[in-house]
Amino acid sequence: MATGSIRSNALGLVLEPSDPRPLYVQIADQLVETIEEGRLKPGDRLPAMRELARDLDCALVTVSQAYELLTARGRATSRVGKGTFISETRDRGEPFARRWEPDLGRLARAERMEGVMEQLTRATAPGAINLANGHPAPETFPLQDFARAFHRTLVEDPPELMQYRGASGDPDLCETLSGLLRGRGCQATAADIIVCSGAQQAADLVATVLLDVRNVVASESPTYSGTLGVFDARGVTYVEVESDGDGIRPDDAERVFAEYRPRLLYVNPIAQNPTGAVLPQRRAKQLVALARRYDVVILEDQTGWQLTYDAAARPPLAAFDTDGRVIVMESLSKSIFPALRIGYLYCKGALADALELAKARTDVFTSTLTQRALWRFMNGPGYARHLRSARALYIERRNAFVEALARHVPWADVRPPAAGLNVWLPLPPRISTQAAFDACARQGVLVMPSEPFYPTRQGPPALRLSFGHLTPEAAAAGVERVGTALSKLIE
Repeated sequence: MATGSIRSNALGLVLEPSDPRPLYVQIADQLVETIEEGRLKPGDRLPAMRELARDLDCALVTVSQAYELLTARGRATSRVGKGTFISETRDRGEPFARRWEPDLGRLARAERMEGVMEQLTRATAPGAINLANGHPAPETFPLQDFARAFHRTLVEDPPELMQYRGASGDPDLCETLSGLLRGRGCQATAADIIVCSGAQQAADLVATVLLDVRNVVASESPTYSGTLGVFDARGVTYVEVESDGDGIRPDDAERVFAEYRPRLLYVNPIAQNPTGAVLPQRRAKQLVALARRYDVVILEDQTGWQLTYDAAARPPLAAFDTDGRVIVMESLSKSIFPALRIGYLYCKGALADALELAKARTDVFTSTLTQRALWRFMNGPGYARHLRSARALYIERRNAFVEALARHVPWADVRPPAAGLNVWLPLPPRISTQAAFDACARQGVLVMPSEPFYPTRQGPPALRLSFGHLTPEAAAAGVERVGTALSKLIE
């Protein structure tokens, strides 16, 4: 198998402004021609995106979209930290095979964490401190209160409630969830709620209804890799919207909307994963107004909004929506406990009808037994008590974690997270994320590299460090190891 690296000026690619095809499609189509002509062979590494963008005098995102499209067509494979390579081809003339295997080219594209989980597993050693997983603290899980709610459900609910139910969810739980949204400024009713088996299913339902291969999705960058992975599997093309310490920037969103006309915008306005940013209300209003002007649907991920630390949680973007183009998605895994596997979608109008049909086709309905127990728990005194104690614990851990970073990584430009369980640590440009990951692993601390959080999988080097599941003492020890590892790279 060839393993050469092809220089872009050897490919003879030409962009024609008069061609009705988008620029990224022109690039992808010409690369396919070079593959079929044999000038690009299986295993060849395509030019670096920045190099090709420079040679073609086009935007970096154009080349990124072309490579994404090439990957979606099964012609290339992206390898985190290594580049994009021409895929293996199969002999179409070979006789009927004795052993059949499905073509997993498109599915492999969905593996946004490909290589990362393997690296984390390989790096795990006795005594290693894990700052990579983003898990909540088990000591916050309200298991006794939830057990009482579960028991009451089994004893008090009539058997008829445990029959097959409607796809949208238990009416009582839907009313509780819509009541929380009303308290935050949304005009929500129980009929606007679709209960799902976690946020991953919620995102997949949105993708099922709204997205197709090569649809353009705008996304803040960086953002939650789990949702990006769901959209990856649909073969979408990403365009990134720049963010800063306060979250997504509306001025860049307008540029993206005007130039690329995306089908969907994905945004994580509160407890932003991975940065912990909270979007100012002024920006939220601007985004909704822009979405209306450019006819874009917004999927806002409200997971973790209860875990805001320095002020009350701001209203969702949906509170400023007047025409039903904002969909709210939330998982209760971080705020209650992960094994619950309950999330929901909130939306109105035709979108709600389509999403409910998609939910019914997927799994008919989410566990009624769990929904009923959750409804009882959320309407009892244990829920508010749980949230108060969890916030207090996480504030203590966040403060200790940030103080440890200031001591052991004094050069770092770290903004304390306003919500959530993660800290985003930008690295000096001369330190690659992979080098930082490897150095930390050698010191016995696991960190999460930044690439999966970038929609195009490329961006400034950084690490996501998670503190929620660790005691202040264990977190401080982990940060000290991070500081030792990175200092060796800076020297």
